[in-house]
Amino acid sequence: MKLALVRFTSIEISNESEFINDFSDKLKQHFENRNYGKDIRELVIGVICVSANYEPFFKVRKPGYIKDKKKIISQYTKVEYNVERLLEYDIKLDFETFKNGTEAECRRLLAKEILNSLSVVESMKSKIKDFDLEKFKADLESYLKEQKLV
Repeated sequence: MKLALVRFTSIEISNESEFINDFSDKLKQHFENRNYGKDIRELVIGVICVSANYEPFFKVRKPGYIKDKKKIISQYTKVEYNVERLLEYDIKLDFETFKNGTEAECRRLLAKEILNSLSVVESMKSKIKDFDLEKFKADLESYLKEQKLV
């Protein structure tokens, strides 16, 4: 399974939030050879953390699921690619907490929000039938504990 985080942050915290990219890479490596069922091959979580000035431009989007193969053009990179069995949704982190926190605190905040966000998968049971959410959640929690994030 492919697991990725996509970072949407304000310029004020661009340096402080750089770890999100590294964390995403580590999650991708950890989960790339794991399989939790045929209905989710890719899980992309948008991580939004913006100041009040940018709030109107970065709203949490409704979760999206693409079951059948589809060509997508990235709105940011303009690169075309194929997706299939992709679940994508956003989480929003509190800007002030993130801005004023240490990196360790911010990492724990992100880990907690990712775990809490798995309820999105649960809410999409009508579309996503073949996915072992409990096993995925247990593996994710185990990984986050190894990293001392929960």
